[in-house]
Order: sequence, then structure tokens, then C-alpha cells
Amino acid sequence: MEFRISGEKVKICLQEISDKTLRLSLLPAGESVREVFSTLDLADREWPEPSLSLGSLENVKNDGVSKALCIGNFTVKLEETPLQAAVYREGRLLQSLTFCETGEVTFPLGGGKLFGLGHGFKQQMDRRGGDYDLRTDGQIRGIQENYSAVSPTPYVINSEGWALYFHQPWKGEIDLRGEKGVFRKYMGAYCDVFIVDCADPMDAPKEYYAFTGLPPMPPKYAFGYQQSYRTLVHNGVNYVEKTARYMREHGIPCDMLIYLGSGYCEHGWNTYNGNFEWDQEAFPQPEETMENLHEMGYKISLHVTRCHHGLHGKISDDGVSPLEYDHAKNYWKRHEKLYSQAKNEAWWPDDADGVDMAQRLCRHRMYYEGSLKLNPDTRPLQMQRNTFPGANKWGGIIWSGDVLSEWETLKNQIPIGLNVALSSSPYWGTDTGGFFCTPEYDGELFLRWMEYSAFTPMFRGHGRPSFLHNPWGWSMFDSLDEIPLELAPGMTHDGPPPADALPDTRVEPLCKEIIRLRYSLLPYIYSLSHEACSGVPVMRPLWCYYPDDEQAVATDSEYFFGKSLLVAPVTKKGSESWGVYLPQGQWYHYWTGKAYEGGRDYTVPAPLGKIPLFVPAGGILAKAPVVQHVNTEKREDFEPLTLEIYTGADGEYELYEDDGISLGYQRGECTKTYLRWDEETKKLSASGVSSLFPGREREIEIRFMPEGRLEKFTLRYEPII
Repeated sequence: MEFRISGEKVKICLQEISDKTLRLSLLPAGESVREVFSTLDLADREWPEPSLSLGSLENVKNDGVSKALCIGNFTVKLEETPLQAAVYREGRLLQSLTFCETGEVTFPLGGGKLFGLGHGFKQQMDRRGGDYDLRTDGQIRGIQENYSAVSPTPYVINSEGWALYFHQPWKGEIDLRGEKGVFRKYMGAYCDVFIVDCADPMDAPKEYYAFTGLPPMPPKYAFGYQQSYRTLVHNGVNYVEKTARYMREHGIPCDMLIYLGSGYCEHGWNTYNGNFEWDQEAFPQPEETMENLHEMGYKISLHVTRCHHGLHGKISDDGVSPLEYDHAKNYWKRHEKLYSQAKNEAWWPDDADGVDMAQRLCRHRMYYEGSLKLNPDTRPLQMQRNTFPGANKWGGIIWSGDVLSEWETLKNQIPIGLNVALSSSPYWGTDTGGFFCTPEYDGELFLRWMEYSAFTPMFRGHGRPSFLHNPWGWSMFDSLDEIPLELAPGMTHDGPPPADALPDTRVEPLCKEIIRLRYSLLPYIYSLSHEACSGVPVMRPLWCYYPDDEQAVATDSEYFFGKSLLVAPVTKKGSESWGVYLPQGQWYHYWTGKAYEGGRDYTVPAPLGKIPLFVPAGGILAKAPVVQHVNTEKREDFEPLTLEIYTGADGEYELYEDDGISLGYQRGECTKTYLRWDEETKKLSASGVSSLFPGREREIEIRFMPEGRLEKFTLRYEPII
């Protein structure tokens, strides 16, 4: 009996693409998987025709119950009416897919929590009960304000150990409202699904990033503080260099200045959105201004919007007509002309709502390859609002979009960020403070959001009003009457901050300390970015380390930042203490050193400026002296290093370092430090290898926590073989 969908003869094709992932393709019998299903949204590697294809159950082994096929570590049992495929790995049932005559694919949701779907929609950490339209282009009123502004990713993860990636058709819907999930697609006879065994929770993101494309490593300065600007000229005062100097003079660390385009603000860097000419009031002498900013140690990112809906091709294409304005090669030439004046290190391609998936991916690729064309051995940096699976391989950083400055919004960013980490991008952040101003927006909300953002992969201040989305604006002005409020009439809850919001002298000094904490942890954070290149996200839900702890799996208000920091952001106004759940084991409060026994809830102090942080016994934190900006110049020796070891349990740690800017990390040019703490013997073992400084010795400080005892030792680094 032949396989049929909607009366059309089809075939099932199977391919083991990794030890943990099976690809199952359904398509008309006479067609080819390689020719039908695009690989634009998959990793840049060879995708062969599947090793196994069949159009009926004839000659398939019968195990007495169903027809069984073995492929690598997987077994697939098939039934004909309706067409069903039950997928097992090493004897454990992962999923049972039913291909309905209508073209829908159904799959039992089972127990457990449902994660993934990138930014998703209104359901937060647990996606069960939601309906996700994959046709969504971007910002949708009623969703973006308190949630996010990026369309969902078709990757569903179950906390009991399975995941499904609905590769193509791209257009469709994932309905998780019943006992069975439904993938409603708009090409009935076609379907391409990746089935993942994630009994080890960390395999869920690792497999996803492996088959959609592992991300390249951002430059180290990207993990410092980034300050965005909307208002560059106000009441005749040009704030471009004025505020840049203010941060340096007042010791506020910052690595990147981001300039919005005009149209979304009165005076941005250019004359209007989509244009590549400088605004003469904001930048009367652009080349001189950019040179001055660079001399102060800043990197520059320029906002570029109005993506061509027909964007296509690659910048390396030959024979491109000069009239093809929407060809990537011609469009990039406009960027090259701008770069000749700005020498900007980064780009902010914004506003591609309504642009289809292929064009979004083309845009990500253009900025990555174009930046490498300008600087062949320098890591590109781009931040985009609109993304899609596959964009990671070109290094696009994303954020949650234009959300409201409200406490509910801040609360929602935590589970959204965790699902993004599992199923969209390891490099993510938010507009610190929220984007659209509301009557809830005051110094306290900005500070609590700043605390949270300091423990996200990307740390950026941006929003309306511009002067109140940076640390110093809250004390630079005495009244709201002195600043443009940049309201957005018609936006839900739109309104000015409280009348007494200014001045707020608490904000700048507390922000300064929060940013300094971030910079002290840059060695730890940078090592996490290297892990992300292998598919391990920087932000990790408690589920990743405690899959058998029901409360940990259900917790969506706290998370791991790497494996040695548990973060519990404060998301309620007026809070001076905060409830946290600590899983099994011993934990130390980062600020006080107080020990807590895990497996229960606690209420802990949470003064403004001190986000609740906990380190597990055995945790190791790598730190460095605070700097005003990351040094990207060639180093002649190791950087200063302090390692904090939290005793009470065995611990292991690998610190990764490189030059922070070049593609040398792809060539193995790095330093690795290995540590192991043995709690029983109270001994620390250390070794190191380096291709940058082979044979050199390095003095390392060790601080044993929580007592704070300080020791030093010298480590010799062997060559990397």
C-alpha cells in the first residue's frame, strides 16, 4: 500500500544527522529532498539526499506490531492508515508523528513543560496552551508591548526529553492548546521535521544550533556596556561628544555608542531613515567626530533601517546590474561609502517587519560578509530585530524589540530570554528600561532593569525618552520639562514618567556600580561566549541543571548565567527583599557570603542596586580589574586574573581567552586555563595551554570563598599541540 497525503503519492525520507537528531522528510514521491527543501536556514554544510526513502511498507521489517526501520541510533516504526511515524532512540520513544490527510501533523504533547519557540507570543516559559502563527512578521500590537517583538521559532522542546524542529514549510502554525500539538502547514504534501533526543536538557539548544548553524564569536567589546542614543541635539546643545566625555570623566565603563537614525528621533546620525547621509546638526564634521570618539576608546554602531523587501544575492556575486538596487552587492556599496567616513565597528539593521524569511537571512549574511570584506580578520558585529533560524551562522545579535517601560514587561523578559537562548539565539538582550515610555517609568524601574540586563548576554541602554535611558540623565536634569519625552501617542499605556521622576540622584552611582560589576566579570562572561559557539547558551533555565526537580523546571523568574551564577531579578516596585528558590545543594549569597541549603524557598535582602545572586558550592568565577573599555590592541602578555572558588563541593572550570577581536579563535589562537577544586583534600589543581604565549608564566590570584582568603600562584602555560 502506497503512502498518500491528500490523495497524492508521497514518500518518507530518513536521515540521522547527528547522534541525537533524526531528520524525517515527507514529500511527493517523485521529488528530491535536496531540491525541495531549502538549506538557507540550516548550517552551512553538505546536506546529502537522505540515506533511506520509501513510499510504502513493503519489504520493511515487521516486529509483530508495526513496521520498523533502523537508522543509526534511531528506530522508526511506521503505520499506514493514517500515516504515522513513531521515533525511538536506543529504545526510548521520543515522538509519534501523525500525518493527516488534511496536511496537518499532530504529535502528543505528553507531560512536562513545553519550551522553545524563540520569542514566542503571550505564553511565557511554558508554551503549553498557546497558538503560534509562524507567518508573523514582527511587532504586533497587543503582543509586543509587554512581551517581545520578534516572530516565533518553529522549535518545540519538552522538559521530559524530546524536541521537534519544523524546518519547512516555513509558513505555518504550531498549536499547543490541546493534548496533542498540531503543525498546520500550507503545503499539504510537504513536511521536514527534525526530531531531537534531549534527555540531557543541554542537548536541546546544542542540537538546534548545530543543525541551524553555530554562531561565530562576537568581539569581546560586545559584552561590555552599550549606550544607545535617540536625542543627539537638544535646545541647541550637541550631546554626541559631550556625553561620551562625561562617561570617561566620571568613570562609567562603556564600550559602544549606538546612534539611531533620524525619523525615529528628531536628530539621529543621518538625515532620515534609510538614508546614508549625515545629519549636519548632529554630525557637522562626522569624520573628525568619529575619530574623537574612537580616541576615547569607544566602538561605534550605526542604525540602518528600511530593508529592501526584495533583497537578494550575495556581495560576492559577479555580473550584477548596477540598477539592481535591492541586490546585496549594490546595497552594501552604500554601507562601504559610509564606513569610509565613520569607520564604525558595528551595524544595527532595524525595521524589517514584513520582510520575508529569505530576505531576512540575506540581510544577516550581507552584514556579516560585508563587514569581513571591510576588515578581513576582524569579527563582525550586527544587532538585528528580525531574525529566523539559520541567522546565527552569520552572527546576528537580537533583542526583544520595542516593549513597554513597565514592571510587567521586565518580569516577562526573563522567561522570554530563556526561551530565546534555548531556541533562537545565544546572544540576546533587551532595551534596558523598556522602549515605550509609560507613567510607570521611573529611576527605580530603570535600575532594576539595569540589574537584570547586566546578567544577559548583551547589555544595552536604549529607549524613550533618550535622556532617561542612560545612567547620567536622571541627575543631569531637574525636571521633565527640560527633556524631550519622545512619547508615542496611540501606544498602549503611553504616557510621561511620574512628575517627580527628576532628579533622581540614586540612579547614576548605582548604575555605575552595576556596570562595574559587569566589567569585573568579563573574563567569566567571555568564556561563556566561547561556549555559545558550540551551542551552549549563556542564559540557562534551571531545568538545564535540575531536570528532575519539578519546582526548578517550573521556575521562570530566575536562571543560570553560566553554571556558576544563579540570577533572581527583582521585578516588583518597592521591593526591598525578594523570594528565590534554590535547588538541591549548598549555595552562597554573592553579596553577603551567607550559606543557604538548597531544595527550598527563601526570602533574601534585595536593596536597590544589588540583584539577588547566588553561587553554588564548587562554583568558580573568573574576574579582572575593572576597565573603562575593552582593550582590543595586540597584547604582549596575559591579562590580570582573579579566580574566586566557592568551597563546599568539588568544582571544575575552564577559562577561555583570546585576543578578543580577530578571527584567530577559529585558527586555535587562544589560552585555556583548567582548574579543579577537590573539596575532600582542599586542593586546587591547575594547568594551562596557550598558543598566544606558549611557555610563559602567569601569576594568578585565587580567592577562596566565602571567607575571602587570598592566595597567589604561578602557572606555566604549555603550547597548544
